Amino acid sequence: MGAAIRIRFVWSSGVLAAVVFALTGCQTVHEVMVDAINNQAKPMGTSYHLEVHDPSGGVEKELGVQAVADVKDALAARGLFEAPSKTKPDMVIDLEYGVGPGQIKILHRPPPVVMMGTLETSDDDFGDKPVLVFEKYITLSAREPAPAEAAGGRGRAAPRGDELWNLHVSVEDQKKELAPYLPVLASVSIDYMGENSGKEKRILVKADDAASSLRRREAQAAPAH
Repeated sequence: MGAAIRIRFVWSSGVLAAVVFALTGCQTVHEVMVDAINNQAKPMGTSYHLEVHDPSGGVEKELGVQAVADVKDALAARGLFEAPSKTKPDMVIDLEYGVGPGQIKILHRPPPVVMMGTLETSDDDFGDKPVLVFEKYITLSAREPAPAEAAGGRGRAAPRGDELWNLHVSVEDQKKELAPYLPVLASVSIDYMGENSGKEKRILVKADDAASSLRRREAQAAPAH
């Protein structure tokens, strides 16, 4: 008889977190929320300059390095490349990342569902209860470079180019640390850069597979030498 597998679904205001437990171990599956829009009248281009907005103000340097590295891997996997210094890129991409303020949500946890065998242990941890959850997110906003002759006057900000596309990916659960979620968020972002999702979408991602998937897709997109 195959190993008994217990699948538990936790619903929070329409947000699902799923954890699959087996007798041989466990694997976490994150539900990533994706919201993408694009400017269909403008071409996406291929080269970019990345502007990073560090929420820690440079305090969490290791986290910032990881966030930028994972996002650049995702951009490369999409077929985009960083424009050389002093070269005008096709787009300027603003990167924002961080953890949102905690908020209370009511979680409904139904009884476990048993598959491939008989569940021998009981689990009474189900029902409704309030929990504190945090949004972990990456936001990418691409715009045209400002014309070279454009400059802000005294007391005025320099003009910005038209927006080309915008992408927000996030995971919401009870954990507050961002670093373990960065590969998950970056791997999901690949297919939605420059796209229009139409509405917010939910994508299930295996946490253990996210980093390897990100690196594999980057390697596949890299030009042959």
